[in-house]
Formats: sequence, structure tokens, C-alpha cells
Amino acid sequence: MRRLAHDRGVHLGGLTGTGPRGRVTTDDVNRAASMAESLPLASPVAAPGTVRACHTAVTEVEVTRLTTSPDLLACLVESSVRTVRSVRAATAEVVRTTVSVHGPPGGAPRTVVNAHDLGVEGIQRVLGAADTPLNGSEGQASRPELSVHDLRGTGVLFDVPVLEDGVVVAISFGDVVDRPTVVELPDGGRGIGIGSFVHLALTVDEHLAGASAARLLARVRQRLEAHESGSSS
Repeated sequence: MRRLAHDRGVHLGGLTGTGPRGRVTTDDVNRAASMAESLPLASPVAAPGTVRACHTAVTEVEVTRLTTSPDLLACLVESSVRTVRSVRAATAEVVRTTVSVHGPPGGAPRTVVNAHDLGVEGIQRVLGAADTPLNGSEGQASRPELSVHDLRGTGVLFDVPVLEDGVVVAISFGDVVDRPTVVELPDGGRGIGIGSFVHLALTVDEHLAGASAARLLARVRQRLEAHESGSSS
């Protein structure tokens, strides 16, 4: 009986026998196997949303000068926009760039529409204004394709940003950390000073042509460092 149940794929422990004293019979096993074969196969349940293949990279960048002004977030948004824009231009995908800027958890995101037309000061003005949620009046064109997550004040250095619907690049940065670093002295020598640093984490949709996470993050860092040195154009 055990051999028959094994061959037919029937679990004996789940059967109610119809033989003497409740024993499981050959007919019981065959009946259970036939019932199982007649049931439709269960369809897999699709997870909410679409699974997207993406990659994340993390780096550290010095922002000593930027932490003494309100420009850090605006400079990071501008650097990210210009980087994504350059990739899209290289693939003939030049479209309007809308950015969703998220503050610490619990706060409403702020939206910067046509961010590619704004400099650091323009982005700063938008971020300082009242929140502008996405709505039907802006339409599909205003859906963000870039998101920036400002986690300062949360006690974490960075978080791995997740790509929401429509977003192809997401960046997060956390608390600014002060630590010793090598500095250039006025006489051309080198010494030890205190610098301010942030960690940047960038996640990119792998279908964005020519845009590996490491390559994009290197460009964002390069531009942010230019803002830090005051040599950005």
C-alpha cells in the first residue's frame, strides 16, 4: 500500500480509510490520486507592481564647504539632474526631468518640475516653497524619473534607495560626518584637518542604456565635488 501511495503521489496520513477498522484500501489511494489529478493547477500570484532589475553603488564625498550653507541638498539635486540628463542625451532620450525630493521619513515629498532648466539657486527656491504634490493638472509628463532622499537627522549614513514607478535613478544620502582628513596648506604642503563627509547611494534601472550605478555615481560625485570647490559651471 505504501508503494502504491508513493507511486501515485498520495500522502497516506491525509486519507480516511474505508476498509475494516478504518484501514486505507487500494481504492482509497486510487480515488485520492484521481481527485488530485482532476484539480486545476494553481496559478502563481503576481506580486504587486513590476519586478525591476536594478543596481546600487555607494561612495563617500567631502562636502565641508557645502555644509556651511543651505546648498548641499540643492547641489546634490542639480548634480544628479545633470548626470541623468547627460546619459539621456547620449541615447537621444532627452525629455523633461522631474525630480521627487524626499526628506526624513514621514514628510511629504517635494517635486521639482523641469529641473534641468534650473540652477542650484532655482532648485533651492523650489525646495523652499510650499510642497507641490503631483496631480492630474500636471499629467503624466510630470511623473518623476529621478528621486533624491535626504536622510539627514535620522542617524544613518545612507539607505539603499528603491526605484518607484517611473523612476529610473534614485539617490540617498544621510548624516554628515566630521572626521580628520588630509588638507592642502597655504604653502603648498599637506596637513591634517577636519572635513565633513556624506555617503551617497545610487540605484539605477539597468534598462537605462549606458548607465551603470558606479558610472553614474562617479559623475554625480565629480559634479558635487566641483560645487564643493566652487569650480562648477
